[in-house]
Amino acid sequence: MNGERAVWAYIGKVLVALYLSGWIAMRLGMSSPGTAMITVLVVMNRNTGMVLAKAFYRGVGTVVGCAMAVLIVSLFPQSPVALVTVMALWAGFCAGGSVWSRGMASYGFVLSGYTVAMIVFPVIEQPQNILNSALERTGEVLLGMAVTSVVFDVLWPNRLRAGLRAADDGNLNDFLGFVADSIGGRLQGFEVIERTQSRVVQGAIQFEDLRAMAYFDDPILRSSNGQLKLINQHFMAATSRFQALHHHIDRLRRSKDEALVSAIRASLKPLLPLLDDSALRDDVPALAKALQHWCGQLDGLFARERRALPAELQAGFDASALLVRRFAEELQAYLSAKARMETGKGRLRARAPRLSKVRFTRANDWYAIALAAVRCFVVMLALSLLWLSSSWNQGGLAVFGMAALVAMSSAAPDPLWVVRRATIGHVVAPFFALPGFVAMALAPDFPMLVLLTLPSMLASLYISTRPRFAVIGMAMNVGILVSWNMGPHFHPSAQSFLDNSLTMAVGAFVAMGVFMLVPGLPGSKQRQRRLLERLRAQVQLAVSAPLPGLLPKFESVSRELFQQVASRTTAGSRPSRQLFEWALLVHEAGHCAIDLRHDLAEQNLPASLHARIEQALALLGQLYRTPRARTLRDAKASVQAALGELAGPQPQALRAVRDHLYLLQMSLDDSASVLAAYVQRSRRQQRLKEARHAV
Repeated sequence: MNGERAVWAYIGKVLVALYLSGWIAMRLGMSSPGTAMITVLVVMNRNTGMVLAKAFYRGVGTVVGCAMAVLIVSLFPQSPVALVTVMALWAGFCAGGSVWSRGMASYGFVLSGYTVAMIVFPVIEQPQNILNSALERTGEVLLGMAVTSVVFDVLWPNRLRAGLRAADDGNLNDFLGFVADSIGGRLQGFEVIERTQSRVVQGAIQFEDLRAMAYFDDPILRSSNGQLKLINQHFMAATSRFQALHHHIDRLRRSKDEALVSAIRASLKPLLPLLDDSALRDDVPALAKALQHWCGQLDGLFARERRALPAELQAGFDASALLVRRFAEELQAYLSAKARMETGKGRLRARAPRLSKVRFTRANDWYAIALAAVRCFVVMLALSLLWLSSSWNQGGLAVFGMAALVAMSSAAPDPLWVVRRATIGHVVAPFFALPGFVAMALAPDFPMLVLLTLPSMLASLYISTRPRFAVIGMAMNVGILVSWNMGPHFHPSAQSFLDNSLTMAVGAFVAMGVFMLVPGLPGSKQRQRRLLERLRAQVQLAVSAPLPGLLPKFESVSRELFQQVASRTTAGSRPSRQLFEWALLVHEAGHCAIDLRHDLAEQNLPASLHARIEQALALLGQLYRTPRARTLRDAKASVQAALGELAGPQPQALRAVRDHLYLLQMSLDDSASVLAAYVQRSRRQQRLKEARHAV
């Protein structure tokens, strides 16, 4: 019942904002109150932060689109063909921008693209009216945006603070549960490990999306924005460190180095009771303090386990101990940052400490961006030219509806699925709108208008709250108001009703045809291959990009790429397993490279060693960018040469360098890795090609 009560409270807020914006627009004498009301339906969301974020980006997109519309008409007032060509270019640019940016900024690109069409098409034959059209449409959109923001911020606001806190706590519990299950030997089967680690990776991305929206929602969260970014960064770093440690232990187990595995697990064993204690896990400050005590014991644990090992295994243990230490440091930093956000049970501190700038960097597929831009440009230009040559009165509305739907769907994981649902909504909308349209002729005043149109809007809004029919309901909401075509006075026109209803349906069908003829790339093998290549190329980023800000960029981009590819493969399948293994190798090699580069920057190494390490890093980046047998052989030799200069007793500063090189060597020597299999397959293909040429 609580769920349904929340649904009806949300519908009530939408209706208040919807009719209030329409009433204000009519009182102000705006030419199209329906535009303000449609804005309410586009901006609405159950979370107040989402409403405010969408309103902000819609406002920015509308203002930019308004300025561009005035500029385009000013440049080509008497050249309709040139005008629609430039408009199509702008719409294509914005469609590509929506795929590039994602998140709320994507919404701003979409709005900026189709706002130009909304402003220009009504006055394409009277270009002298462009300024009035721009001011009127912008005023109506801003009015709907402002009314929606105020209503959702005042009436039963649904803040994102609780959702953000739940996501943060969920990330922590999932990760600590994964660590405890791994240490306790409770993770059985590759699919279980893959699913658990995928959930941890996805948690970081979802938290970042929530944080970006919550910035508009709550002043406390806004003031803590930097701390929230840092928490997510520490979370990603801690999970990456443990994934590398877990993968390293698996590699040792495959190599039958049971003595090393037992020694490493012994150093991790004191952590298990802390993580299995549910009460302690719920008390983050206490857990951070207990973890600090374990970190303080590590040196003693390492010394004891090292003495028990034969001399030939001690170098391997030192490298393994470095992984444990790095994981402990990152976990301690993560828990400490999270503990600083808490002053009591479930409360966030209003003021966060001064922080360095942390940025979550997104990964993009430029082919998909280019396809979205070209597709929107070509289709909008073709339909616009067809409209100009046909003199169809409502053709501008069809082009506008098509452009809006194409632009909004381009950034979706499956655009065709979204457009099909939207098309169903636009086809069904006139049937829901008809009773309200007939009743509008009987409305003597605005209160009666509200009463007579309320049943249609209630039914449509309720459908939009059902997850299965959400896209259909959203299209129905917009389609109903477009069919009604509400003006400043009540003058229902049957011709206008039919024209608008059919035009929006035609635009939706054209958009669906566009995505059927020019499909997206979400599930194509070519896109998966490109994303996997970009994932491997993150090692090149780790060995060559400037060090300041490199770790957050490496973490966020590699996770984003992993998530994009993982969402397009079947869990447990062979491609999914290969992707998972590549992701582990990329994280392992990338972290090793970044650690070694810090060693080069911070330690005064001998010139010859410095040169050998730089050569090894360059070959490592080249190997992951284009895996080849020769590059792998050269990289192994280069790492071995660098390790040769560090043979024998070394000072503390050089031991970490040696350990990093040793870990890198173990990774390159792993004959069971997906990298080795890829190199072997490439070698066989090359030999087969040479044999064919010889014949």
